[in-house]
Amino acid sequence: MNDLHEVRRIMAPADPCPPGAFDGAAHDPAGRAAFERITASAARRGGPSRRTTFRLVAAGGVAGALIAGTVVATGGGDGGRHPAPVAATEAEQVLNVAATFALKQPFTAPRSDQWVYTETIYRRSAVPGRSQVVKPGSPLTKQVDRQWVRADGRRMADYDHGKLVTSATGGGMPPIDYATVAKLPTDPDEMLSWALKAGSPRPRDTRAFQLLGSLLLNNGALPPAQTAAAYRAMARIPGVTVNRNAKDGAGHKAISVSFLIEGWANEEVLLDPSTYAYRGHRTTIARDQTMPDGGRFLKGAVESWSVRLATGVVDRPGQRP
Repeated sequence: MNDLHEVRRIMAPADPCPPGAFDGAAHDPAGRAAFERITASAARRGGPSRRTTFRLVAAGGVAGALIAGTVVATGGGDGGRHPAPVAATEAEQVLNVAATFALKQPFTAPRSDQWVYTETIYRRSAVPGRSQVVKPGSPLTKQVDRQWVRADGRRMADYDHGKLVTSATGGGMPPIDYATVAKLPTDPDEMLSWALKAGSPRPRDTRAFQLLGSLLLNNGALPPAQTAAAYRAMARIPGVTVNRNAKDGAGHKAISVSFLIEGWANEEVLLDPSTYAYRGHRTTIARDQTMPDGGRFLKGAVESWSVRLATGVVDRPGQRP
């Protein structure tokens, strides 16, 4: 029997995200037993061969490989009769794990008359005007956004000069209300197709990455199925990279999923390193850039960053979870 299929068969009963653990089936009894069977089988054969040497990727050893949907043979196949599986990129590994975690989270859909609250802290640089320069260390303005969006999509509310104001949602893109996002695709390929078609007139991959990142940023009650589809769709965009040792704008450890926008702005989606939940974003300047009016961004400057502080479902605008 093909060894790759045998590993997947043995690992099938393992829970990739057992309750109370975030590092995969290494903490699941079925996972531990399967790992012992795999290693014992290799030992009986006198050690791993070229085809049975596996690089176990992502969190949790064997479990991580299963979560990411790949167990990668490092031997390069056996003369073409059984081609070696194609190794997943690091972005695919991380975002597939994030999708699996998202599907594991408890979720209760809000009623149509309830409101989804999202609180986010933003820091932004000034947009450089004529002859102005934004450089590393330039001051950033701080703003805390508190927003309520009615689940049926009819109304939203936020503070304007200290006064709570309600208004129509406006039907922007991406959608920010539960009624609309709950109808988005749950299949990753369909989600990516939606992002490619629905975004700005920028290059296809750029608009897809930005739209998916904005979808995660602006929705405090994105259903697990759509969250997972967004992560997996993002993994399909060429050029997406991962830094597992990043920090968010507040200095906390984070996983960075990034994409280079138009060759000069590095846009990052930041995930919690333990739960893989969405945490915020950051945009930094990767190459000196002169704006149309003559202002300049210098390499290393921070254009903006955000950290999500709280989300929840409440019964009225102005109320917090």
